[in-house]
Amino acid sequence: MKHNTHIYLAMKGIEFLYEGLENLHYAKSKKKATSKTITKIRQEGKKLQRMLLHYEDVISEAAWAPDDILFDKTQYHTFKLFTEKEFPNSASFAKEIHKEKYFRASGGGGLPYKVDHLARVISDMDKLRRYNDRCSMQQIMYQYLMISHYIVDAHVPMHCDLRDDPPSAKNKRKPRNGKYYSDTLHGHIEQLWEDAVNPIAIKEEIIKVKRKKDDDKPIPLSKEIRFNVTNKAHRELIKPFKISEGGLMKYMIDLCIQSKERSLLLFPIDDPTKWNKQVFPSMTREIFAQIISNLISVWIWMWEN
Repeated sequence: MKHNTHIYLAMKGIEFLYEGLENLHYAKSKKKATSKTITKIRQEGKKLQRMLLHYEDVISEAAWAPDDILFDKTQYHTFKLFTEKEFPNSASFAKEIHKEKYFRASGGGGLPYKVDHLARVISDMDKLRRYNDRCSMQQIMYQYLMISHYIVDAHVPMHCDLRDDPPSAKNKRKPRNGKYYSDTLHGHIEQLWEDAVNPIAIKEEIIKVKRKKDDDKPIPLSKEIRFNVTNKAHRELIKPFKISEGGLMKYMIDLCIQSKERSLLLFPIDDPTKWNKQVFPSMTREIFAQIISNLISVWIWMWEN
């Protein structure tokens, strides 16, 4: 995702933090949480929401820090997966295997590991703050906003598809008996999302016009990324999950696998360059709703731990 999209989604995660938890489900069973559990966690969500809004002025920096300050794109913003469908007889290139058929190539990024590690560090920072006041709440909330960047990136289909990352002539760590697609397509799709977000984010005063390319005129795709917390239909699309105490890593890997599956729908195996423009608007709606939901899911996991 691009700059303003990250900021917009972080803010939407905060906006829906309390109301979205009304639709809380258990990650393991996929069943809706009990009313008692929902009431309890919504109370905690309200506290966290208030705390994050107190540091609203750093959202634009923190949500973009992994790209702008940390520069860890290659290692931790992707989780490049492939299957036998796209690359027949290529299991030998797998560094890891997930759910029997999803292979991660060597050098394929470690996004779920980054989220799991960073979430645990943030939880530890909070414990230290309560014990000896060595970590400030401002530092902790900055980390909450920064981890949003990685959570968002896990939902981008191209970030979880090896076909988006063709090997160089000397690279022998990736299979070649399949079709890759140009990274210009990756950038094109992320720009479509950015163009859809900009007019909505400007109108809602989430971002300010700072560049000439920050247009304030909605495009047809803009309606797919608009989420209003007072709109019942919008709230029903937000479905956070209560992740078990030790289940964050698996949860994030499963998210990346789901993004890979979306990529197979968006970029056909026979010719990935002929991307599926028909499903793109509805997929955009689904992706953005899931991002908001999972920002809440992971934030609450950290807050509870």
